[in-house]
Amino acid sequence: MVIFIKPELILTPGEILENKGIYVEVDTGRIIDVKEYVGKSDINIFLGPNTVVIPGIINAHDHLLGSYWPRVGEGPHISWKPWDDMLKSSEVYKERSKIPNFYLYVLGAYKNLISGVTTVSDHIPHKVNQEFIDKLPVRVISEYTLAHEVSSYDLKWGDGVEIEHKRAVQNNWPFITHIEEGFDEESMKGIDYLESYGALTDHTVMIHGLALSDEDLDKISKAGAHLVTCPISNYFMFKRIARLKEWFERNINVSLGTDSPMSGGMNILEEAKYLKMAYKVKYFQDLDNRTIVYMVTKNPAKAFRIQNKVGRIEKGLFADLVVFRLKGNDPFGSVVYSWFNDIEMVFIRGIPYYGFSYYKEVFDKFSGIVDYSKAIIDGKERIIVGDLEGYVKTIWNFVGFKKHLPFLPIFIKD
Repeated sequence: MVIFIKPELILTPGEILENKGIYVEVDTGRIIDVKEYVGKSDINIFLGPNTVVIPGIINAHDHLLGSYWPRVGEGPHISWKPWDDMLKSSEVYKERSKIPNFYLYVLGAYKNLISGVTTVSDHIPHKVNQEFIDKLPVRVISEYTLAHEVSSYDLKWGDGVEIEHKRAVQNNWPFITHIEEGFDEESMKGIDYLESYGALTDHTVMIHGLALSDEDLDKISKAGAHLVTCPISNYFMFKRIARLKEWFERNINVSLGTDSPMSGGMNILEEAKYLKMAYKVKYFQDLDNRTIVYMVTKNPAKAFRIQNKVGRIEKGLFADLVVFRLKGNDPFGSVVYSWFNDIEMVFIRGIPYYGFSYYKEVFDKFSGIVDYSKAIIDGKERIIVGDLEGYVKTIWNFVGFKKHLPFLPIFIKD
């Protein structure tokens, strides 16, 4: 089956395309072509004026197991460890622990989906998430190796930095680790440790990097390694954000993530706006909206070595697409300044997974492929893959009351 999706504008994201649409082969989930309408499609989706389509957003750092609320353990801290200790001794953590892991993953997946995220990097050992990720309504990266952090007091994920990095190189996967998430002497040796293991290469994806020195950044740039920033979590835990201007000046590939909602932003949309604001406060300069859109599309696709699958709107790639309402003269700004009700539809592999109920006729054409339900999100009726309302009610049963989660603003009638 071939579908044709026609918005007012397409951000590839490298180009702004007008008067063109996207042809998708649903059986493969891949884009056939991006061009003007020439017929030859089974389903036509004309989105109308004031719509802009971008590649499905990639959340470059989440801890889906931590999908809960509220935040716990506000800093400033010297490292991540005091925050972790506060989290695990809190009443909120005890409450969260009543929910089985699968349902926490469901919460995290839907949190991402309704904010336009189609691919998530879940930084956790494979043995934790491998039984869940194929059952979730978003794509979770499965081919990676990892360490929790490069320090003596990390959580000992994986088989050690050296082995995990070598495995990543052999399989052409990313090696993912937290780096210099803090300012104690141990944290600030992170790059030195990576070098000693021979693990600072273009396969290396590092999260946070708050204490990275100019010398560290020069080494990262030379190695072609990648950095991910989570500004809301960083400010909550440490009262500062990373030295992003210095990262950009060295042409380091930088991506944006949310971290867990128990320390970070409620979703990637909040992170984008916060990043814009925090950068202005720190450097008295505007961070270009195009740069931020790159940080959630093509940049993380490159970092996680999946640029032949996602991150751009291009022939041969998966048709992961997000439709935003176009506001003003800057289509990139329409993405950066968006919120829940600015997202019209989300497609994964060419299939609509989420959207306003006035697209019901479109969803009906896929009802034999995907199961849908209705949900009121942020006051507006949506159609969404799976049974979100049922999952939320189940979670209420686990915790014993109607838990409000602002990253999942669903209204359920009594």
